[in-house]
Amino acid sequence: MSTATRTAPRTIGSEGPAPRPGATRPGATRGEATERRRPWLIIAVALAMAAALLISVARGAYRDGPLEPDAPSAGGSKAVVQVLGDLGVAVETRRHTADAADALREGGTVLVTDPRMLNAEQIIALDEARDEGDGRLVLVQPDFVVLSYITTGIFPSGALRSGAEVPAGPGCDDLAHGARILEVPDAEDALRGPATLYTTSGSASSCFTADGGALVAEQDGVLVLGSADLLTNDGVRLADNSALVLNALSGASDADGRKGTAAASGTGTEAEVLTWYVPSSTDPMGTSSQTLLGYLPGWAGPLAAWLLLVAAIALLALGRRPGPVVVEPLPVTVRPQEMVLGRARLMQRAEQRDAAAASLRAATATRLADRLGLRHESSLDGLLAALAPHVSADGTRLRALLGPSPVSTDQDLVRLAHDLDSLEKEIDR
Repeated sequence: MSTATRTAPRTIGSEGPAPRPGATRPGATRGEATERRRPWLIIAVALAMAAALLISVARGAYRDGPLEPDAPSAGGSKAVVQVLGDLGVAVETRRHTADAADALREGGTVLVTDPRMLNAEQIIALDEARDEGDGRLVLVQPDFVVLSYITTGIFPSGALRSGAEVPAGPGCDDLAHGARILEVPDAEDALRGPATLYTTSGSASSCFTADGGALVAEQDGVLVLGSADLLTNDGVRLADNSALVLNALSGASDADGRKGTAAASGTGTEAEVLTWYVPSSTDPMGTSSQTLLGYLPGWAGPLAAWLLLVAAIALLALGRRPGPVVVEPLPVTVRPQEMVLGRARLMQRAEQRDAAAASLRAATATRLADRLGLRHESSLDGLLAALAPHVSADGTRLRALLGPSPVSTDQDLVRLAHDLDSLEKEIDR
């Protein structure tokens, strides 16, 4: 019994199996492969541009920076502001000293996020406004210069460089604002370096003491916080930092009993207003001159970053390496004899006998000048004068051979070639 073998039907004209989708067809050129990849490259560039645009728009919706009230980043203070809002405290952001001074004159609470950026004029304006309106001033990590203008009983005494939990201690009373322990990070992880410790004298009081200083101090309506990390999104969740910050900023009673205890008791109904003063370089009272970049609008930075990203992607896409360097052989190699014969045939076809005669005479004159030591002699008369003593022909015959006389027939051109060759041989003898 014989077994019949079935074979797959073969398509007429096909050389082999069909290529897989997306595979490079055998024999396809590099340009065709590049054309197939180009749509994916365009899609990638478009997605990158869209992502950059979304990031720039998202970042442009809020101002990022240390203790910025709308910043959700680790160094921002959005968490504190949101909780204060839940407690019924309206937070108003101000960036000019005059606005903060007005709030102090109205008896409000003003938080200065970075007092070290203020000059003497700004500090004095805030201090005078506080005296006029009996407002409350909260300073975040002020230095000696700032404190010397505002208080007489609070002084920086040192720094807390290592992360630590600092208990309130027995004598804090209302200055602890309900917090029992504060926690500050290491100097390397902190927003503004190590936490600042303060000593007090006179009517000033302090709380959360460590290493001979205190993290919190207060005198005559001026509350000093020794670490900016107490107000950051990352720092406010540590230990009892939130209790201190929220109660101090929500109008809870201070050591002097200036304000009510709406947040502390949770029963207050009167709306509090907190002025969140972020010192800015655009403040007219600031001494720092406006830089050229400072005149640009806020969206200029995200737009510039987006343009740089798009330019980088475009450069990478356009500057990609097309492939290894290919050495291609020359198409033909022509020997010198063939070049001479080809040129002669062209002149013959064009009947350019005078041009051919001029070429023959120029080549002969060059060789004769070399043999007679006239390398720099360029005139025909000089060459003829040098030739006369060495050849039998007279001057008229030599001028007829080497001079620009016309050649009318092919026979005359052949005869001229022979005469020039005989002249060179005579010189060689």
